Amino acid sequence: MKNVLPALAWCVLLSLSSPAAVVAQPAVTPQMQADALEQIIQGEDARDADMIRAAMSRGAQRRNGIRALGRLEQPEMIRYVAPALGDGVGIRAEAAWALAQLATTPEAVAQVQDLIIERATQDADAGLWEVWGEMAAALGRLPYTTPEQVARTETLLVDRLPSPDSFDEPETAAIIGAVRGLESLARVSRKVAQFQPRTWDRLRWSATAQRPAADPRSSWIRRLAMAALVTGNEVTTSIVERALADRDTEVRRLGTVALAADGEMADRAALIQQALKDPEPQVRLEAVRAWSRRLPSPTCAPLQAATRDPNPHVQIQAIDELGTCTAAEGVTELTAFVQAPPADTPRAWHVPSHALVALARRQPDGARKALPAFAAHQTWQVRMYAARAAAVLNAHDVLVKLATDAHANVREAALSALIEAKRPEAVPAAIDALNKADDHQLVRTATRAFVDADTRAKAVPALVASLAALTKQQKDTSRDPRMAILDRLEALGDRAQASALEPYLKDFDPAIAEKTATILTAWTGAPKTAAPARIMAPPTTLAMVQALRSRKLRVTMAGLGTFDIALDVDVAPLTAVRIASRAEAGYYNGTTFHRLSPNFVIQGGSPGANEYAGDARYMRDEVGTHRRGAVGISTRGRDTGDAQIFVNLVDSPRLDHQYTVFGTVVSGMDVVDRVLEGDVIERIDVVD
Repeated sequence: MKNVLPALAWCVLLSLSSPAAVVAQPAVTPQMQADALEQIIQGEDARDADMIRAAMSRGAQRRNGIRALGRLEQPEMIRYVAPALGDGVGIRAEAAWALAQLATTPEAVAQVQDLIIERATQDADAGLWEVWGEMAAALGRLPYTTPEQVARTETLLVDRLPSPDSFDEPETAAIIGAVRGLESLARVSRKVAQFQPRTWDRLRWSATAQRPAADPRSSWIRRLAMAALVTGNEVTTSIVERALADRDTEVRRLGTVALAADGEMADRAALIQQALKDPEPQVRLEAVRAWSRRLPSPTCAPLQAATRDPNPHVQIQAIDELGTCTAAEGVTELTAFVQAPPADTPRAWHVPSHALVALARRQPDGARKALPAFAAHQTWQVRMYAARAAAVLNAHDVLVKLATDAHANVREAALSALIEAKRPEAVPAAIDALNKADDHQLVRTATRAFVDADTRAKAVPALVASLAALTKQQKDTSRDPRMAILDRLEALGDRAQASALEPYLKDFDPAIAEKTATILTAWTGAPKTAAPARIMAPPTTLAMVQALRSRKLRVTMAGLGTFDIALDVDVAPLTAVRIASRAEAGYYNGTTFHRLSPNFVIQGGSPGANEYAGDARYMRDEVGTHRRGAVGISTRGRDTGDAQIFVNLVDSPRLDHQYTVFGTVVSGMDVVDRVLEGDVIERIDVVD
């Protein structure tokens, strides 16, 4: 038996125990609000909880302060956020999300679950379903560690879903909250516990029940319920049949995704054929994937037909899948596509380059004949795909040549293939990359070539020199290659390199300083302490934030048109300011969308057109909800945003509260849908 006060009573006592709760507060003026907001913004930048709480103590900006405390992800902040569950509806919804963000330890998860369930129960009794829905969604995303915790939340949520044998029709807001929570719960906690059959039955009903068409939330319910069913591999044939007839594109897409799952399903081939005829390319693309992954043996004819699809994304996906087809069909189509693209046509290289890689898998002799023209092509992306084809063909002579290419991304693709093949040519190519290259992705890949003691004599000096060269850049974004170098030095180096590493104890990156301390302590036997000297980005001021209100980013794509991004300066002030300032400085001009993941995201804005080249200073996360059109920031770990942006092509709830969202595409989404890998961003303007 727990000898504790009920959670909300504890919150009230806690709030009364603070001096601010018993001292009369002066009237909050507009200037106090502005001062408090600026302090919260800068406190969140500095990761200073005391600074944020001090701003909130003046009775101003409570909602923004609660959000900022949640983003610190420090469980000790729960005691300061929990009292807000007794505030007004808007603030307590924010408090629920903040508490979920703070639940980063098993103890914190248990504490937060108790707090939110008690509040949700009171809101349900009062019929406050909008805010109950926010509580339910927050409960679903907690990282539970026991089956009992999962079952407790599951029971609370499933009781608010509609049932075909019930006369009670739950409020739409309650259903939305329940399916949001269950979709997250199915994803986050599936390794901890499985849902009860009743829950899957209710989700199937929610995924197919057509609520009033005039309510736009109806399709959202069906989408989330379908997503949960797909996660749990609980989609039946009848559910897919209903989904493929749904008026909502995303529901049809998710129904098609289910056709690629492992579970038993009658008439799978016929259903995939139906999806291949869908009017929307997002659905047809998933059908191509489903045919290849679930029905590889009988025939490749549907993939052949899809290579003539009018949508380039579907066409390219079909070409990729033909490369793994085990039936006889398709080689003729691939051979026809493998013609070196004209150098003066920017968007003509995708189909032949993908076809070359696919043909290398299906008919190596034909691909070998075509390879030289691709390896010598003027367009660097074509040469990069040539390296990928050469890797499939074991054409090591071509890889060695491409490992010295003028473009770092081509060199990286070739070097990576040589390393994977364990070719001896990889070591000299990697040392050359360390000596000459400052491309972060290439250097990081080069460190993988040194796997044993035989490479020590040549590798260690090159690693030490490359570490020094990268450090001179003074860029936060050099962390990944520098950490890779330190990992290799830790394995191959010894006390003889201790003096060379000593300065990195005071590196500007705390992660590098800590890693150096660990290595030197092991090498010397004497404890070493990191003392990083951080380089701080210029502070974000309220004036900068206010200047962006009611403004948008207009992205002009070469040969495609424009799309507009509305900035959310309240939820993501630092990111909005940073991206807008970079745009106004011309930083994005001439960069590309280098990554295209169909039915997921497009990502771009990298000066090096790869994952590891970005703006010098990291920015903190300002996490949000990722629906189609939401614009976020690429990261490689918490608070490592480097000004690369991505646009969600579909709803992506698995990214929710993991990645920043700083805006939404409000016009030109058709342009976004047409973007291909390598398409050029002519410029990004800040417009009214």
